[in-house]
Amino acid sequence: MYYLAPSELDYKAKKCKRCFYIYKKNKISSGNFPPPVFSSFDVCQTNYFKSKNCSDLTDQLPKGRFMSSDELPGKISSVEMHDNKKRSFILQGKPDIVIKFEKEGYGIIDFKTTNLKDTKSESYKYQLEAYAQIFTNPGGTKTAKTPKLDPITHMGIMQFYPTEIFEHRENECDLKMKTQYSPLKRDEKDFLNHITTIIDLLEKNDVPEFNQSCNECTFVMKQNQLDGPEGPNSPDKTNSKISNQLYTDVLFETAKIKAFRKKNNEGGKKKKKNKIEKLNKDK
Repeated sequence: MYYLAPSELDYKAKKCKRCFYIYKKNKISSGNFPPPVFSSFDVCQTNYFKSKNCSDLTDQLPKGRFMSSDELPGKISSVEMHDNKKRSFILQGKPDIVIKFEKEGYGIIDFKTTNLKDTKSESYKYQLEAYAQIFTNPGGTKTAKTPKLDPITHMGIMQFYPTEIFEHRENECDLKMKTQYSPLKRDEKDFLNHITTIIDLLEKNDVPEFNQSCNECTFVMKQNQLDGPEGPNSPDKTNSKISNQLYTDVLFETAKIKAFRKKNNEGGKKKKKNKIEKLNKDK
């Protein structure tokens, strides 16, 4: 059984096959996530618009309302589904915005603070379709069932781009943003083809080759070259192994510390420091 998050189906899966394979098979990641400020932007935007009619966002959406946390669980999950080769997978994730339209249907919208682009939703098409698949094929987690929302009639990305500060006071300022909506049409066939390609990758026995266009891959390759001009192709593989092990240790410790923090819900810098020191001693 494969468990896939909607948020990883576009950026992670398409950016680098090697890094995605290592992340899914070995739970090793560089931890290179967007800065938390972008999440703060999303929260502010959602809090402002949630009490308004969704047609206030854009004239491309019909009248409707944002569904509340009382109507939707914190994490949604599909039933067991199957790719084009009959292999099982489950989709699980947390959508940004779900809309119930006044006349008919539901909408799935993501807020993104980003450069404005007419086709922005194409960069998130598998993520959006994955949420649509979950709601039309609902399952549940250990704590809550996912409601069935059908039909999903609208999907898209609402983009926000900061342009100027027009007023300020002590310790605060007012920021102006441009907005643009990028709609997306559903394509279930393309989505299943993409899932099939992902599972084909994950079922391989060998780790994919380094990707020259991936920052994480080039970082490892450069480490391999630190101790000699021959690098990883040298007859003496000792230095290459050391560099690879160094990188692997860094990634492992990063993932280990993050998991420990999440599990224990630490509070305060001093407590966090003590926990990390304890982890280092236990290694």
